Amino acid sequence: MTGLIGCVRKAVYFQCQSLLASSIFSSIGANLDAFRRNYLNADSWELRKDGPPLQLLDSLSDDERAIAEDELIRRIHSGDDWPIRGLGHLRSVKALPELKGILNDSKPALQAIIAHAIWKISEDPGIIPVILRASQQITNWQELIDLIYLLPDFHDPRTDALLAAYRDHPEYLVAYNATRASGLSTDEVVRRFQRSKSG
Repeated sequence: MTGLIGCVRKAVYFQCQSLLASSIFSSIGANLDAFRRNYLNADSWELRKDGPPLQLLDSLSDDERAIAEDELIRRIHSGDDWPIRGLGHLRSVKALPELKGILNDSKPALQAIIAHAIWKISEDPGIIPVILRASQQITNWQELIDLIYLLPDFHDPRTDALLAAYRDHPEYLVAYNATRASGLSTDEVVRRFQRSKSG
């Protein structure tokens, strides 16, 4: 009887272990699948309207991050900035040669995003002049707003001064977002533009 009970206990133990392993692998598959579906292959306005969901990268295990890193690196040349932003978020040293390789041939708005990713990975001070030059060539207000939210991450007097200058930009949304990105109240910006309209 004791032998039978022991066998039953062992059977239950191994069944529990099997269920636990199945649950873990299911979770791993689900996280990686969510990254591929909602980040790597996101191709609709609904999936892209709020920007890259970087939290999906945070939910990956170390093994999954390595897979995601390789898949993002393969997409660097796609013209899409999401793989670049993702690699910066992952601090992917492996991606640095590819990122540096496309930096000079990219348009200014994309240059700023690449420079930001390189900075997050390596904090290379040589990248600061790149983003300053790119900023001088960006005139589209939407691209300027994208740039504005990159600037606080550099923690450099030159990028801080650039962000401060954008707070006085004649375009309302640029000035508003620069003030917001600086962590300041936007009330004065709103009042300033209201006065300019009423005057």
